[in-house]
Amino acid sequence: MAKLPIYLVTYDRGTYDLTGQTRPYHWSYFIQLPGSSTGQQRPGIAHQLRGMPGSFHYPGPEALDLSKTLPAPNQELEIGEIDADELDRVHEILAMVSIDLGESTKWNCQNWSLEGLERMKRVEGGGIGVYSHLDAKIVRDWLKER
Repeated sequence: MAKLPIYLVTYDRGTYDLTGQTRPYHWSYFIQLPGSSTGQQRPGIAHQLRGMPGSFHYPGPEALDLSKTLPAPNQELEIGEIDADELDRVHEILAMVSIDLGESTKWNCQNWSLEGLERMKRVEGGGIGVYSHLDAKIVRDWLKER
């Protein structure tokens, strides 16, 4: 069975109006599906946190063509690969990640993504999809705002 690559993808959110500082990047998971013969399309499934502090939510898997997203992805880090029959399991794991609903918290999609990564690594039987050498610090350093 062919393996499907799974990525953490970042998106630029611009800067804060008052300070000019870069806003934290938006992070999401992207699982690339087979089906592109031209190399121009990147069909897949996204898993991402939506909303803002106080109203974050995880809507579940979303069909997505990464080549057509706006804004375009900033960075992509391949974090592992999964079998096609594990797609539902990824959703189940990410749906179990706790979501901080505090309005004044600094918790965001990056925290959610890193907790999801750790949960996928801890799945009984050796983890699901995530390369064993990756941890939260390595991923955060790789995907930091530039």
